[in-house]
Amino acid sequence: MTTFLLPRLSRLGVRRLADELGEGYSTATAKSFLSDHSSLGGFGASGGLRDARSFEALADRLREIAVKCNMPSPPGTTAKAMFDRDAAIALGECVILRSAEALRDDVWAYLAAVLLPDVVRWRFGKAPAERYLGGVRNTFQRLWMRAWALDLGAGNLERWTLLRGLSEDAHVAIFERPSIGGNAVLAKASAAEWLRVSEVIGRGAMEEVMRRSIKVLRLKHQIIDLSVLSDEDVQQQVKEAFALAVDDLTATK
Repeated sequence: MTTFLLPRLSRLGVRRLADELGEGYSTATAKSFLSDHSSLGGFGASGGLRDARSFEALADRLREIAVKCNMPSPPGTTAKAMFDRDAAIALGECVILRSAEALRDDVWAYLAAVLLPDVVRWRFGKAPAERYLGGVRNTFQRLWMRAWALDLGAGNLERWTLLRGLSEDAHVAIFERPSIGGNAVLAKASAAEWLRVSEVIGRGAMEEVMRRSIKVLRLKHQIIDLSVLSDEDVQQQVKEAFALAVDDLTATK
């Protein structure tokens, strides 16, 4: 199987773009800058074929999604949620991201800071550096992480049910905590239980339930290595955490 190497941008490169080009720079300006400062980015030295064109095609697709969500008009809550959902699905279905390249922070930094700075600014306004830098708060890497963990499989008619069903608060609660979001089985179990409980008590109460449940799960993880449990045992641990959170919330009312 051929591995396609994607363009990369160092953390220094991200900061240099913002510092030297200003807040409103374009993709063309960023590419021109990097052509004169090649040490700030590039590709892996070996291990595959360089494929900038496919990455740019992905960027075009993500920009199309943003335009459908009324970019460049300032996005409201509904438009942000729609963009995050549809962009996450596009990233999850993207063939070129099914390799170790997708695990590299500098690849995501290139996508955000070079290919899609306009989309980052539209989605987050005066976006802080972390929305361009690689990591769990990168504009696009965070969405790919959601898709990777909550994907029920290409042959499943309900493939994106979990991703579509969660609120933004629930996504953040899961995926900004590596011990939860970095474990696909645990993330899926947490998402599925969130959806089940929300149907019983209503979505309005779920932010506090989720906060308490995640706290319980993180405490459990200090005692039990959840990553070595069977899928069924993980699901049971999650059910117990949510049940305890609901009971605690009911008791305080």
